[in-house]
Parts: sequence; C-alpha cells; structure tokens
Amino acid sequence: MSTETALNRNAQQRRARAVYSSIAHNRPVVGILCAEMVALALFALAAAGFIGLRAWLALPN
Repeated sequence: MSTETALNRNAQQRRARAVYSSIAHNRPVVGILCAEMVALALFALAAAGFIGLRAWLALPN
C-alpha cells in the first residue's frame, strides 16, 4: 500500500495553497483601492487647476 496519493500534501504545500487562495480572494480589494486612488488623483488635479486658475486671474494685467 502506497502512502503517496494525490491528496497527500505536506505542510509547506498546504501553507502555499492557503496563501495563494487568500491572495486570489483579496484581489478585488486591490482593484477597488486602485479605483479610489485614481479618483483621489483626479480630485487633486481638479483642485490644483482651480487654485492655479484663481491665482492666474488674480494677477494684475
């Protein structure tokens, strides 16, 4: 009788599978975080443009 089967995994293989499945499960969180960072960058660019426009219009002619 053989002790090596397809389902027999050592501790390192089980740990690697657990880490990989947790990373694969948390992948949508990374996409949401990236979307939030893009929105924040666009908001910062709009604010900088508004401040720059006000400063430019405040200059004497």
